[in-house]
Amino acid sequence: MMTKTILDKESIPRVELDVMNNTHFEEVEMVKAIGEIITSYQEKENKDQLSNLNQKLNAWLDHTKAHFARENELMQETGFPAYSIHLNEHEVALKQMTSIIKAWQHSQDIDAIEDYIFNYWPAWFDEHVNTMDMITAKFAVMNGYANN
Repeated sequence: MMTKTILDKESIPRVELDVMNNTHFEEVEMVKAIGEIITSYQEKENKDQLSNLNQKLNAWLDHTKAHFARENELMQETGFPAYSIHLNEHEVALKQMTSIIKAWQHSQDIDAIEDYIFNYWPAWFDEHVNTMDMITAKFAVMNGYANN
């Protein structure tokens, strides 16, 4: 059986901007709820859960698009020097997330979405927050961006 990594509010790194932390907390909670649906479906194979899973995945995708758009705007506002690198990470992550969700909606291959939710995404998110988001927030604060 697969080891299931579930991030929570307490386990993710904090950055210097509360607005970014709050967005990260929301995202982690959304993924946690998706993971619970996947696990429950695997245990019971209740087809009613598939509709709920689709709704949660679409809400998460919308949240992630807005999340990345806000960070991209912050980087532009503050003149963040590594903007293109951070932007590219967002674009690649969003493209992959969109592809995984569309594949799920087409095939309903629970193993593929499970692997993404419990393995790929937690590792990517932790790395991204610890590198790109950490330095973006630090740069923004150092350059006068208000932490409110």
